[in-house]
Amino acid sequence: MDSGFPITLDLRGKRCLVLGTGEAADGKALALEACGASVFRLPEYRPGCLEGFFLAVAAGLDRSPNAEIFVEGERSGVLVNCVDDPPHCRFIFPALLRRGELTVAVSTGGACPALAVRLRERMEREFGPEYGEFLELARSLREPLARSVPEFDQRRRLWYALVDSEILGLLRDGRREEAFQMAKALMPPDALR
Repeated sequence: MDSGFPITLDLRGKRCLVLGTGEAADGKALALEACGASVFRLPEYRPGCLEGFFLAVAAGLDRSPNAEIFVEGERSGVLVNCVDDPPHCRFIFPALLRRGELTVAVSTGGACPALAVRLRERMEREFGPEYGEFLELARSLREPLARSVPEFDQRRRLWYALVDSEILGLLRDGRREEAFQMAKALMPPDALR
């Protein structure tokens, strides 16, 4: 999948089917459930079983039905992923790093998922929980800032001032109150009323 376009899907309440049993199927089902998807499981493929689903994952040990699963998905508008079978995938699962609202996805387009995992592991060491905390703080400022600073360029400068400040370092060191005070000092006075 060398020309894939990375997107983030809102799967809350979407009907998703996981075909197969075992570790791979369990992992995909858990990942989808963690995103709020309504996950259904079948041990094996049966023609027509993709009907009514938004997304389907074939994670069985038997790859022989993958081509048929993919064709059925294409016909019925269901996004299909056949694990470890890139020619029969409309999407792939990237290696994910999550820190609160921060999500970093690493993909090799199916060429070498192990490399994507190793890159994610490196990023896990680089991006700690302070990034999630920073985003909680940013989320709390977003609406007040939009209300008090209607001009986009000025707002953008303020966001970059926050990101480029010492706030992340303070959060990393557990100095949350100082981080909040620094954010407050960077904001226009009427933004935090």
